[in-house]
Amino acid sequence: MGRGVIYRCPVCGAEIGVIAYRTGHFRPRCCNKDMLPQNRRLAFYFCPVCGAEVAIVRGDRAHFRPRCCNTDMKLEAA
Repeated sequence: MGRGVIYRCPVCGAEIGVIAYRTGHFRPRCCNKDMLPQNRRLAFYFCPVCGAEVAIVRGDRAHFRPRCCNTDMKLEAA
């Protein structure tokens, strides 16, 4: 999978997102069940000045305008 993938528990509905992907085989579990990858992904924004990053978990990307260091943050390419 990779960075930005969202997993959901089929039992309780808990969700997690992959923030940084390295090597290995990530298989999250919750409620004693494998969590399922979802069709949607996290949207990451970064500050071009200091490198800070944020991700949208829920909400409308069209109206989200994050700022950091008095500068508009940039949407990372998927």
